Amino acid sequence: MRAMQMIKRYTPYYKQILHLALPVVLAQAGQLTTQFADTAMVGNFGGADPVPLAAVSLGSSLFLLIYLAALGLALAITPLVGEYYARGNRHEVARIFENSVSYCLLIGVSATGAALALRPFIRVLGGWMSSPGEDISAVVEQALPYYDMLVWSILPLMVFLAVKQFLEGIGNTSTAMWISLASNVVNIVLNYIFIFGNFGSEAMGTEGAGLATLLARVGQMVAIVAYFFLSRRLRIYRVFFERGIIRLSYLRSLLRIGYPISFQMVLESAAFILTSILALSFGTVAGGAMQVAFSIANVAWMITVAIGSASTILVSHIYGAGERAQLRPTVRATYHLGLAWGLFMAVVFVLFRGPITSLFTDNVEVIALSSELMLLIAIYQLSDAVQGLSISMLRGIQDVRVIMPIVLFAYLVVNIPVGCLLAYGLDMECEGLVIGLILGLSVAALLTLLRLRRRVVLFERG
Repeated sequence: MRAMQMIKRYTPYYKQILHLALPVVLAQAGQLTTQFADTAMVGNFGGADPVPLAAVSLGSSLFLLIYLAALGLALAITPLVGEYYARGNRHEVARIFENSVSYCLLIGVSATGAALALRPFIRVLGGWMSSPGEDISAVVEQALPYYDMLVWSILPLMVFLAVKQFLEGIGNTSTAMWISLASNVVNIVLNYIFIFGNFGSEAMGTEGAGLATLLARVGQMVAIVAYFFLSRRLRIYRVFFERGIIRLSYLRSLLRIGYPISFQMVLESAAFILTSILALSFGTVAGGAMQVAFSIANVAWMITVAIGSASTILVSHIYGAGERAQLRPTVRATYHLGLAWGLFMAVVFVLFRGPITSLFTDNVEVIALSSELMLLIAIYQLSDAVQGLSISMLRGIQDVRVIMPIVLFAYLVVNIPVGCLLAYGLDMECEGLVIGLILGLSVAALLTLLRLRRRVVLFERG
């Protein structure tokens, strides 16, 4: 009875969040399913051979670290745009967006340069992480061309993100959804052509997966830019453009919000990426199994990201309009939805881990190990949801600097040391690495929850 009363009370807030979140879910699906599709299709291309799957793991691991640093910086656009949109200041929204495009272009160029500079590290990393008696050179040779294609996709992806984050800031989450879905379909079709060598194409394996991703991302950039300039609804923002003007004050504001978000995303993702890389030290089977397990977990995580993105938009609007009575129920409704989803996915991972992991590869050893890892990944679904949603809502009220010390402690002091101790000191190998993640995510969840609770109280007091 009490549960029904609670649901009835928060139903309007659930509807608000889900109205914004559903398109973001599908837009995130377009981004995250790119990696999912690459992993699944390359795994099937390799068949019983784990090398192509391990190559995708190695190539995407280093790339994702750079990409997520750039993505974190771009996420500053949404709360800043949302604040002024809630105040009805369309002129200021246009100024922010115009400078955001330049901001994202600078990030894209810098990230591409950094990725190219770090390319030789893949070979070094592959040699360093090879297990005794195992030649990992084949993994490295297949990882490099895949990585190269991903690197050249950074700049078009950053242009896409500049427009996408602006649209989300003004409450338009559906446009990016449709474009991302179309891009994902293109990516899968091109994967089928280039990876396997269909329709007269040469079978390119992992390099073909990278080429498909590059072409799909160029396409989505063209589509969203065309939408901005052709949409009648967005004309009000285009008329305020001051061509050729870049104001440092706007870039500083974006960077002030963006760099703590970027730092958090890089450090959190580095924990997962380092876990994937360290898994290669136990062999290509372990590396492939970890890639499969995390790919499955990422598909579940995209729903949490979507709920978090919706909460960032709503909280930024509440913050900008000064609607003190709306913040607490919005925060609670966000947690309700996120925890319900986390619990559901934990049950799915436990009950269906075998059939799900077998979709990725025919290698019996990879399937067995990844199925075991799914049991551990099910454990951290709730703590991962809490920390992800808390950070998203802190972004909405532009309280992001505190996130840096929290993630430093959670991942560098707890996660990585404990994971390595268990994996190498106690010979728990991959399972030990994932247990380290569970502890790190739990610490991050607790600390970010306490911080958000304090900020809600302060906001309500005015």
